[in-house]
Amino acid sequence: MAQENSGNPTARLLVIVVVALIAFAGGFFVSNMTNKSGNAGDSGSAAVAPSPSGERGTEGDGTALPIGDSFILGKESALVTVVEFSDFQCPFCARGATTMEQLQKKYPDDVKVVFKHYPLPMHPQATPASYAAIAAGNQGKFWEMHDWLFKNQKEIRNHGDDMKEWAGGHAKTLGLDIEKFNKDFDDPKTHQIVKDDMELGGKVAVRGTPHFFVNGERVVGAKPLAAFEEIVEAHLKEAKSLMKGGVARADVYGKMVAKNFDGGKADNKPSAAKPAGPSVEFIPVESNDPVFGNTKDPLVTIVEFSDFQCPFCSKVVPTVKQIKEEYGNEVRFVFKQLPLAMHAEAKPAARASLAADRQGKFWEMHDLLFEKHREFKSKSADFEGYAAGLAEQLGLNVAKFKKDYNDPAIAAQVERDLKLAGKVGARGTPNFWINGVNLRGAQPFPSFKAEIDKQIKLAKELKASKKLSGDDLYKALVEKNKASAPKAPAAPAAPAAKVDVKDLALGNAPILGPKNAPVTIVEYSDFECPYCKRGDASLKEAIADYDGKVKVAFKHYPLPFHKKAPGASKAAMAAGEQGKFWEMHDLLFENQRNLGSDDTYIGYAEKLGLNVEKFKKDLKNPEYQKIIDADMAQGSKVGVRGTPAFFINGERLVGAQPASKFKEAIDRALKEAK
Repeated sequence: MAQENSGNPTARLLVIVVVALIAFAGGFFVSNMTNKSGNAGDSGSAAVAPSPSGERGTEGDGTALPIGDSFILGKESALVTVVEFSDFQCPFCARGATTMEQLQKKYPDDVKVVFKHYPLPMHPQATPASYAAIAAGNQGKFWEMHDWLFKNQKEIRNHGDDMKEWAGGHAKTLGLDIEKFNKDFDDPKTHQIVKDDMELGGKVAVRGTPHFFVNGERVVGAKPLAAFEEIVEAHLKEAKSLMKGGVARADVYGKMVAKNFDGGKADNKPSAAKPAGPSVEFIPVESNDPVFGNTKDPLVTIVEFSDFQCPFCSKVVPTVKQIKEEYGNEVRFVFKQLPLAMHAEAKPAARASLAADRQGKFWEMHDLLFEKHREFKSKSADFEGYAAGLAEQLGLNVAKFKKDYNDPAIAAQVERDLKLAGKVGARGTPNFWINGVNLRGAQPFPSFKAEIDKQIKLAKELKASKKLSGDDLYKALVEKNKASAPKAPAAPAAPAAKVDVKDLALGNAPILGPKNAPVTIVEYSDFECPYCKRGDASLKEAIADYDGKVKVAFKHYPLPFHKKAPGASKAAMAAGEQGKFWEMHDLLFENQRNLGSDDTYIGYAEKLGLNVEKFKKDLKNPEYQKIIDADMAQGSKVGVRGTPAFFINGERLVGAQPASKFKEAIDRALKEAK
């Protein structure tokens, strides 16, 4: 990510959007941008005065993926818009953020990145981190705070209770008005921005982070830069074609979203299942690729995509040497560069290895770089000088090494490998293809041996029957492996929109509302899940308008990554023994960030006026775990895959939906019940 005070000229922009709805056509005009330094910019669009308090706009831009007044990186006039849903506590998002900055730098006039907040439930500090970024953004420093939060991501988990103070310390270094920063951090309008972004994410089927939409085309996960470049190039070509056809620049985004967005179908349909076996791809071998082994007529070609700063890649070095020793002339081993975005020194290291290759010492430099990879960060200020020292250690001509290190052709070779990695799905390192058969990760030698032996046998058969050799044999082997690869199994059926109420037996579940109510809502929930807290609030808001017509049954569904949730469920059940389940339920959600010890729950019991000794005894009741297990088993049977999940007279409603959605389902249930 960009370093503070780096002098980076890239405009970092805050966009306020006003929607103009015109008969037969939709358009939007965006202006009043703010760059990284906080200076006003003019996009040439109709000027609109910003809200002095930095309020979020209430209108979208007429598309399924509205930009709204989210912060953007890049020029408003860019033809390619990347909408990014991200979480400041997610390590993959940190990688994705770096890739987005690199992408925007590569296409400064053609790409803009729109940031949407999507803090995941297992990252409790991500939401307040978003508040800090927004509060800084209200003073023109969103991206500076964004960069700092990702840079200090490992520290975020230690600041669940003092995020405002911790981030405020950095706000001071940015020269912000701290009183305003603190006020904006706590402002309900700030919190609403995050809620609105998350609601939008839910509507467009964002299931994890980072999640991107490039002019409406869904891209999931921290893909390498090369993968985004390929997508951007295609979208640029299409956008320019639209403009040549008479579409106004301001209307390009809306047109492309309408064409490319999948309608959020991923929210209702599971992704296509992956093949049961490894994927098979033909990986071309170039003349300037580093190679060892039989370069003329190998039986097996192994291609490795690797990163010199990746600790897992260093672990596989001994295995690579063992392959060389055991298989000698039967194998051609090819090295491809895949410096990951999260490793700032990986690209310079890749160039150093290729510069050494020009003097016949690639593999010696390869081994030395992996041996020294833990030093890279400390050498980042002058990596060229550091690499030159390694070259001297290997007895290379240092002057030639430096010249080659800076040769644009070597940089282009690294970028070529990155682009190829994106095409074949090499999304992490190390990644291997053995005659086209993918083997991922730092696998032990026996894993390689099993596949290599299989491929040697197949190669000998083809060589004898087809009289093939060299690259012709390699291509034929890949095609043979593709043909014999296991087919993908049929995708599992999506959960039914409505289930038989007989499968939702209430048993002894706590009930809120009259037992004879015509509408029964069965709620599967997790006390540590922030979405459950929000969904429960929406549910209560909705049923307040249905006097005596609705009852709610609570089912415990603690998710495996919420370690405090089972204890909270037991505390609620213990309170229920004294008729105070729902009161404890509300207290647990109200104090969601303070779940944990029995002492905490005992304090809540005292607050509710319970018999504390009885509560302590009940808290240890082994039957409670059986109830939780039974609730979860029932939930799994009816297709509960996450929380919260609701069934309104059997009709499924998933997620923290607004009160209006509950009311629509309740009205349908009441109509059917008549």
